[in-house]
Amino acid sequence: MENLYDRMLAKVQNQTPRLRAMAERILSWVACSWRPLSVAELAVALQPEFTGFIRLEETVLEICGHFVSVHNSRVSIIHMTARDFLLKKNGNTSPIISSRDVHTHIAEICLQHLSNDKWRRVFKEIQNPFEASKNGKKQNRLLLLGVDYPFLGYATCYWAFHLSKAHLSLQSLVDTLQDFLNSYCLSWIEAIASSQNLRYLIRSAQNLKAYVKRMSRAKGPGPFDSPVSLTFFPEQLPAIIKSWANDFVRVVGKFGSNLLQSPSSVYTIIPPFCPSGSMIGETFVPKKEGALTVSGLPYDGWNDCLASVSVGDDLTASKVLAADRYLLVLVGSEGSVFVWYADTCETARVIRHREYVNLMALDDSQYMLATAGVQTYRIWDLGSGDEIHRIQKTGQALTTAIAFGAKTSEFLISRDDCSITTYDLNSTIPISVFQPRNPPSLVQSCPKTIVLSPDRSKVAMAWRGKPPLVWNMSADPAQHPQQSRTSKSTDALCGPETLQWLPDGDSLLVLCHNTTVVKWSLLDEEQIEYSHIQPREMAVSRDGNFLLTSDHEGTMSVWSFPRLSLLYRLVNENEYIRSLTFSPDGQRFYDIRGSMCNVWEPDALIRADEESLEDQSSVGDVSITTEPVIRSDESSQCPVTALSSDSEDRYFCVGRDNGTVIIQEALDGKRIRKVYGHSSTSAVNSLLWSPSGQYMVSGDDSGRIIAKRLDVKGEAKWAVYALLDIRLSESVQQVLFSQDEKLLLISTATSDYIWSTREKEQICSRHWGSRQGRRWITHPLDSSLLIWIDPEVVHTYTWDSLEHSDPPQPASKTPQMSTIDHPSTKKVVQWIALTEDKQTIVVESLPSRGHFSTRSSSGLHIDLLSTSDLRRQHPHALSSDCMADLPGRVKRLLGTYKDTIVFLDYDYWICTWRIESAVLDVKRHFFLPRDWLNSGTLQIATLNRQGTFLCPKYGDVAIVRRGLRL
Repeated sequence: MENLYDRMLAKVQNQTPRLRAMAERILSWVACSWRPLSVAELAVALQPEFTGFIRLEETVLEICGHFVSVHNSRVSIIHMTARDFLLKKNGNTSPIISSRDVHTHIAEICLQHLSNDKWRRVFKEIQNPFEASKNGKKQNRLLLLGVDYPFLGYATCYWAFHLSKAHLSLQSLVDTLQDFLNSYCLSWIEAIASSQNLRYLIRSAQNLKAYVKRMSRAKGPGPFDSPVSLTFFPEQLPAIIKSWANDFVRVVGKFGSNLLQSPSSVYTIIPPFCPSGSMIGETFVPKKEGALTVSGLPYDGWNDCLASVSVGDDLTASKVLAADRYLLVLVGSEGSVFVWYADTCETARVIRHREYVNLMALDDSQYMLATAGVQTYRIWDLGSGDEIHRIQKTGQALTTAIAFGAKTSEFLISRDDCSITTYDLNSTIPISVFQPRNPPSLVQSCPKTIVLSPDRSKVAMAWRGKPPLVWNMSADPAQHPQQSRTSKSTDALCGPETLQWLPDGDSLLVLCHNTTVVKWSLLDEEQIEYSHIQPREMAVSRDGNFLLTSDHEGTMSVWSFPRLSLLYRLVNENEYIRSLTFSPDGQRFYDIRGSMCNVWEPDALIRADEESLEDQSSVGDVSITTEPVIRSDESSQCPVTALSSDSEDRYFCVGRDNGTVIIQEALDGKRIRKVYGHSSTSAVNSLLWSPSGQYMVSGDDSGRIIAKRLDVKGEAKWAVYALLDIRLSESVQQVLFSQDEKLLLISTATSDYIWSTREKEQICSRHWGSRQGRRWITHPLDSSLLIWIDPEVVHTYTWDSLEHSDPPQPASKTPQMSTIDHPSTKKVVQWIALTEDKQTIVVESLPSRGHFSTRSSSGLHIDLLSTSDLRRQHPHALSSDCMADLPGRVKRLLGTYKDTIVFLDYDYWICTWRIESAVLDVKRHFFLPRDWLNSGTLQIATLNRQGTFLCPKYGDVAIVRRGLRL
């Protein structure tokens, strides 16, 4: 073949200089491109060096010496051997085509093509945010531009791949890259989002890190010895490029699903939500007046949490698994597996087994998922969510482990009778049963845990008070098991809690009762104890390089093998972690806390693609010489549990889990002073700052209510005077000042109290005898009256005596506005607000779940009460038919702004709906990063009268201004 290729090459080289140069350029593109280029793409790629083609396809075939073929308008190399001939050295001779030179050239051409202001205008013409695609499939809007801009798609997806293999020392490439990142990378992100495939953004970030790692490893005089026209010093260039790469990864993790919905949001919404110290935050935050701004969060850079996803406020997740493409979280009590796309954290589907499920497992290809229920075992196609196999459970033994076999058609089930049954999935018939004969001392007891080795050839079992045993399942069940060595009954191995196979299948990690971890090597019978780890849960990365642990306080740590040296630690003091796992590539890890699954990607774990770097060094060896990274988990901060804003958008006050009440500036969240405090063991659960700013009242979960009078003494200075400090038999659920602030209403589930702020004494009270689902609001037409609103009736009472001002009348029936009907569930009014024009009272009600403050939006119902109807003897709630579907879009009502209702939808967009307009008139303004959100945050987040959005994030409060003006 080489002689043939020599003759073909000679034909190319014997052409005129221009044709030879053109042929060599075409061959270099064909040999080094990520995928075959179309003829139209190639025509653009050759510009401006070669232009004016009439029939490029014929030209290519004529001048390239038969090295290339054109099929369906795609230009490709004729054979892999031809590519090797062109790119590899032959003895002492240089390669015919220098791949480093070619990748440098292609990277520069791609970056130059993308560095153009026109793209933002072009993308705007094809964008139609939130448009439903045909057949429910996402539409690749980037393909729509392929006819007019054929090279755009290739340049968008693959420039970073070529950069990762380019020269480090070429000044023009460095300048082009810097110009692209500083001026045009947002339009590039918009292009990727328009393609509906954010994997290209993740892959580009990985390739940028590969380029940076090559820079860092360059020895001797290099690209940084000569001046580079950058804003930063040349030696900072690798760190700058790496920061850009980190930004791209974080954008996908925190905003991915919303970015796919609205690609143009990358210009106005995403930059303000990026930390001020990030490259996007520094470079692209809009400076114009009226632009959205975000403040209040203390950190300048990204934290390590990429995203947080929830299975539902009322559900508890039990197990997490990670595949290359998917993230899976099991809610065992519901028999459901929630599936998200791993790259974007966008919901993919929910797989419903519809019975209690205690186990789930993936096959080696990660295309199939198995779930173990009470009555059946089911196999699912992970891509479609379809059930493809079902095995009926037999016998009374409990299932302890499930796994796919070495063959894709086999499925293994272990039970607590020590049996391991292998089923044929096609016939769902057992094909073999392995049941070892246990030592006499264990015959009458069930094992605490059973785990199958990665290659399914061995099984390890552990009993309480006994060292673990391992059997070879291909041998006779009567074989003597391999047993770990112990010298006395108090040895750590005599108290096994958890067993975990290492990927090699020849070593076993044993987590013991005293939190010691023992690595047991089966081949040489070596046992190594690690007493410094002290985990509660643990997981091993797929490549066997890392161990992930969580302790009893919720602190997570990553340890590097073989010595289990600490690599990374995320300190937490009050979070129970139920399950954790690594991503398949070991660069992320996931944990389960309550209803939330958190996605973490610390820099300590991110490694550049080894194939791109041509780096075969050991990760373990590198980690040994690395200082461990210690970070504090934000969730371990004392959380904000209540929030109230002043009337002028200058300050807000927060109540915390430790009972303190603090005033903070509304401009940047700066803490000004502690006003007062409840008991340190009580959390503030209700808080109100009066409209005049003169009074502040709060209640805690022990039933204590504290009110203070504030006297302004200067800018951000107050004198604080006691008003009342009482304790009730139940927790307060609402506090409300009269319009003149002379009276204070304190409302619990069963009672209401009126206090005089002037006399500092209670003037009346009412006890209803049972829990009530009402909320109070001052009558908008008569400030001496209070309105009681619950899901059934509207009452009017006097402020000063809590006496009826007219007889209670049933509210007239209103159209059902919830997408989920709960006819037999008693509802409670969760939230109530008056629009700025005082024309409408907005009422949110939810099903009662045994306590007033529910965190679930399931069954949400919205009513509108026209204030003009309050003049009637029979006031009633009104709503138009156009509102019937609105509650189905509402995750959480936030407030009213002018004549609109403001709410958070299920995609975490802050939306407004103009009252009495069509549901299609809902306007989306901005979205929240996924790591901001948890069920507690949603209940406390609020909107003040000026439209400023305040959102607690653990111990801090994020302040979003001018978001409703977009």
